[in-house]
Amino acid sequence: MPWNEPGNNQSGPNKPNKPNRGNEPQGFDQIFSDFFNSLKSLFGGGGSSNNNGAQAPILFFVMAILGLSLWSAAYRIDQPERGVVLIFGEYSHTMQPGLNFTLPKPFAQVYKVNVETVRQEDNSGQMLTEDKNLIEIDYSIQYRIDETRVNDYLFNISNPQNTVSQVAESAMRQVAGTSTLDHIVNENRTDVNFKVQSELQAMLNEYVAGIEIRQVNITEVHPPRNVKEAFDDVVKAREDQKTYINQANEYAKRVIPEAEGKVLKIIQEAEAYKESVIAEAKGKADRFDLLRTQYEMAPEVTRQRMYLETMESVLGDTAKIVMDGDDSNSLMYLPIDQLMKQGRNQSATPIDFGTTVVRAPAESVQTTRNNRKTNRGRGN
Repeated sequence: MPWNEPGNNQSGPNKPNKPNRGNEPQGFDQIFSDFFNSLKSLFGGGGSSNNNGAQAPILFFVMAILGLSLWSAAYRIDQPERGVVLIFGEYSHTMQPGLNFTLPKPFAQVYKVNVETVRQEDNSGQMLTEDKNLIEIDYSIQYRIDETRVNDYLFNISNPQNTVSQVAESAMRQVAGTSTLDHIVNENRTDVNFKVQSELQAMLNEYVAGIEIRQVNITEVHPPRNVKEAFDDVVKAREDQKTYINQANEYAKRVIPEAEGKVLKIIQEAEAYKESVIAEAKGKADRFDLLRTQYEMAPEVTRQRMYLETMESVLGDTAKIVMDGDDSNSLMYLPIDQLMKQGRNQSATPIDFGTTVVRAPAESVQTTRNNRKTNRGRGN
């Protein structure tokens, strides 16, 4: 029976000696077996104390490596940050805020990038406008990292700040070259800012830069120093032009409604006058018809009444002079100049005619002559 068959429990001097394998290297299975046996002996398993003492340093070393690997595989990403993960030097994924795990170092590397910080780049330069004017523009660019393309920001451009500065200058020159001086200096500056922002974002997207432009602001537009004085005069003249135009528009808005109101008033007065004239004419026509009817019924009486009414209306407002002509030998002196003056002033003043005193409101030379002829006729 072979000695290595099962059931052979012989021992003694006739038992073949086992070969001495203490100097031979251990296999992979033997190493794991010894490791698990060490764990069992450490946590209360069987085994001699000598073996436990020899295997304890190995166990602590292995546990330390495992703990270090676990610690290097955990990453805490803050809220404004994103973590770019590289595995064996190649981009794998982007970590979101919170506690994240990946392969330990050196198999994986994580780059934390703040995507909420808004960065600003100030710049200026001389540029030529479409109408051949040389101006100097001061502007600022505000940008931040695009949180969806953090890996592009890290690996596609070597110097993001310099890249943004140069691309912004190129975009500003392109927009200024297609705009006139008035378009940039005056109220259209906001439109220029929007155009530059759109052009700048398009260029950065072509570079796959992973940068988001938040705002472009032109802070100042001024000419070169040697022509600054003349440029300021031109700008002042444009401002004065706007002021005068605004004043003229304000005056027109004030005068036109007033004129329209006056026109409406005149039209209304003309309509009222028209109605009044028509009503008066109709009244006179009706009165004439009534007089005609009465005249046909009593011609003499109607003729006499019409004569008296006419004389009353004529002589009622006429200046009259009454003289007593009984004494034909008395010489009467009429102050013509005072009579004419009193006739103009419509005032009644006593006038001395020698022996006769006449008090009259107003007089005229022709009336005096007619009255004298009437009195002479009565004396005869």
